[in-house]
Amino acid sequence: MSGCGLLPAGRYMTMQTQDAPLPRMAAALLALLGLLDAAYLALERITGGLIACPVGGGCETVQSSAYALLFGIPVAFIGVAGYALLLVVAILSLQSSNLGGISLDALLLALASIALLAGIYFMYVQVALIGAICFWCAIAALLDLLIWLAALMNWRSNRQGAMKPPLADHM
Repeated sequence: MSGCGLLPAGRYMTMQTQDAPLPRMAAALLALLGLLDAAYLALERITGGLIACPVGGGCETVQSSAYALLFGIPVAFIGVAGYALLLVVAILSLQSSNLGGISLDALLLALASIALLAGIYFMYVQVALIGAICFWCAIAALLDLLIWLAALMNWRSNRQGAMKPPLADHM
């Protein structure tokens, strides 16, 4: 079901009312996993507990380094806020396409892009500057990539679905 409007040069724009929610659902699920990952690291930061590091043993080295703080704020706390924001936007995008005139598809992609760049930066810091890799941080970086891919797929499919050539072009 869609409505059409005439655009310049005889093009039609369709407003999709039933677009595929799968990429947004995937982004929401992945953001929830990222939130749990970051919350675990934040909780261990608050309690001072030892981080269970299933692979490699670099978690404590990374979490106790000077790079575990960004502008005096623990990176895990920033991760909690970032994943919570991604989760809220992904869930909102399942219900509506805009919020206050802002495209939720574009906002989700922008936030996912920031998360991906942060994940790449923090992986660089671990490998090049700290010399240790935190398992939970590597999982977070992987989740950032997957969220970004889901947001990109969603954004592209909705952009491609919005512009349809007029029927006359196919005759």
